Amino acid sequence: MNCELIFYLAKKTSMCERVLKKQLTSFNINLGKTFFSTGSIQLGTLLCDTFKHCNLCFIVGGLEFSDRQGIKNVLSKALAYETLDDMKKIENPNNYQDGYVFRAGSQLLIVLPDEPDDISAMLKSPLKEYLMDFAENSKI
Repeated sequence: MNCELIFYLAKKTSMCERVLKKQLTSFNINLGKTFFSTGSIQLGTLLCDTFKHCNLCFIVGGLEFSDRQGIKNVLSKALAYETLDDMKKIENPNNYQDGYVFRAGSQLLIVLPDEPDDISAMLKSPLKEYLMDFAENSKI
């Protein structure tokens, strides 16, 4: 199974990408293209393009911002949720920024913090079984 990665207002991109790629390999998920976005319109365009040919997308970054450009506000508007907290929250074992999962049919969007250690910890416990099940049952 392939997935794509979008960095949104992220700073530690190469370290986060390395950790994500390594962890996903153990789930038989191949990290394909990586994109970078610094604005909500660009992020929306990238998400639409990604989901045209891929069922799994990760967004890394933007969780620490609370203004209108913060990922919580951008995705809540794009996904017609009042708040991002309506989505499934992924507990962060490191107790920093939690992540989020949104599943619509056969498509899965996962939002993770911009911290390599947090990504690694979240993919080892809270997301592990969820991703393995999704990868096994996905048609693409």
